Amino acid sequence: MESNLPRRPFNTLALSLSGGGYRAASFHLGLLTYLSEISWEDTTLLNRVRVISTVSGGTFTGVCYATALASGESLDQCYQKIYNFMRDVDLAEEGLKNLSDPDSWNSEKKRSLINAFSLVYFKQLENNTFAHLFDHDTHLKEIIFNATEFSYGLPFRFQRVQKTNQAFFGNYQVNMPYEALREVRLADVIAASSCFPMGFEPINFPNDFRHSQSPVLNNLTESQQSDMWGKKCKFPVGLMDGGIVDNQGIDSVLNAEKRMRNYTGELKNSVSDDAKSIDLYVISDVSSPFMDSYVRTEEKKLNFFRKLSFNKFKLIGILSLLLSIAAALLAFYSGHKWLVFGSGILSGLFLLGGVVSFLLSSMFGILLKKFDVPEFFRKKVKHFTGLRFGIYETLISNRLSSVVSMVSEVFMKQIRRQEYGRAYDDPAWKTRLITNTIYELTPEHTTYRNHHRKDPLSPELRKTSPVLMAAAAKAKSMGTTLWFTPDELKGDKENMLDTLIACGQFTTCFNLIEYIEKILRHPDHAEAYQAYPEELREKLDALYKKLMSDWETFNKDPYFMVKLRSVK
Repeated sequence: MESNLPRRPFNTLALSLSGGGYRAASFHLGLLTYLSEISWEDTTLLNRVRVISTVSGGTFTGVCYATALASGESLDQCYQKIYNFMRDVDLAEEGLKNLSDPDSWNSEKKRSLINAFSLVYFKQLENNTFAHLFDHDTHLKEIIFNATEFSYGLPFRFQRVQKTNQAFFGNYQVNMPYEALREVRLADVIAASSCFPMGFEPINFPNDFRHSQSPVLNNLTESQQSDMWGKKCKFPVGLMDGGIVDNQGIDSVLNAEKRMRNYTGELKNSVSDDAKSIDLYVISDVSSPFMDSYVRTEEKKLNFFRKLSFNKFKLIGILSLLLSIAAALLAFYSGHKWLVFGSGILSGLFLLGGVVSFLLSSMFGILLKKFDVPEFFRKKVKHFTGLRFGIYETLISNRLSSVVSMVSEVFMKQIRRQEYGRAYDDPAWKTRLITNTIYELTPEHTTYRNHHRKDPLSPELRKTSPVLMAAAAKAKSMGTTLWFTPDELKGDKENMLDTLIACGQFTTCFNLIEYIEKILRHPDHAEAYQAYPEELREKLDALYKKLMSDWETFNKDPYFMVKLRSVK
């Protein structure tokens, strides 16, 4: 049987850091810190990463790490910076403060919630521009931060590439010159990549990216190159969360790997001369293929306002007008001044109530006209005017919940499957892939893996301690938010932030062991594995032994590696 095992396992790596708010940023920070603890040959696995592709919450971690490298800073300094930001900065409070502060809007940026958050990122997390990444060479040869543009519905990539003539800055249809990208603030990139629907409005490019030192951006009015129809996209265009089209950033890595095959000279030494330029691709993902089943909203008891309908407001209006006329007549024929005064007020109130009631009774028709519903259909839906509001409540609730589920669950999971398929359906990639997911060491998934799957895992790897599974379950329970609540941050260690980082660490350890057992040492690849030079197999054995030692320690204390890093 032909094997597609990499000739030099672990020689070059690529990372995808998925979206998922602070849950993702923290989990991926755990991935980076664990890779920094594991050596292969003369350096750490983290230093062997050549490509990093990030989306939404993953972009927080990716930007901080890339800029730390470019600044000559250590991973510990990067860790401190992003840890302190997520722990100490109340992003929602600071963002809303910017939104209401007139002094925050004396630049090209328009007042919006996403721009208000971007100002917080610039002031308290990252103040460099993209030029900083281009001007300093590091072990990261291809850096891609993913957003989505709202003109063609395509991925919009802010990327640092080795050869600028081999990639679009944006995409094929909507793009900018290299000189413009250099001026883009990384804080705005974080904002664009994590600008999730319903939470934020789009951030406009290039208008909302302009600043006092961006002459090229200031004069950018259209896309640099023509689209497939020979037209140039006119700016501005709206940008939103990269997770809308690819929440794992997989396509960006596949494209980067193709570019890397064309490396020449010294650059060629930084990639693998194999079926792929990358020997191991780790997709770090806090999303899940599973979702809760849809449950319809049950109709509530028809009481109070739920008894009303648009038609009943017409009757109320008629009654109110009759009462208004009666009160007016009483005021007219009464000789007592106080009775005249009181009846006049009642007449006015009943008249106002009648007008409001008639307006409400016509509201359904007004809304249909407002949304340009054709006359043919307006006649067909006249029966809706007789429905009670309690029934409307149920109908609307079911539609809203199903639409939200479709957009945030069904649609996203379908895209997730398609993107994973692009990698796993390629035989040459399949033996170079690790999917590092937040949920896989929870009790339910551990039980399923140990009792139902027939993977050739060692008994030691199947042993997952209750404390480790509890930590994984706690990490998985974190919502997709851009904050930690005070309760989630309680305690010096083992709070939610530490738990997510720890989960990223021990899950990475587990998956590296699983990769050696299930891929490199799989019976189907026995011939290819034995064909490795003896020295290489000895290095793999040493790596496996180190990983197993860490796995044993993680099972005793899932937080042991987090505790080694003191954060001021």
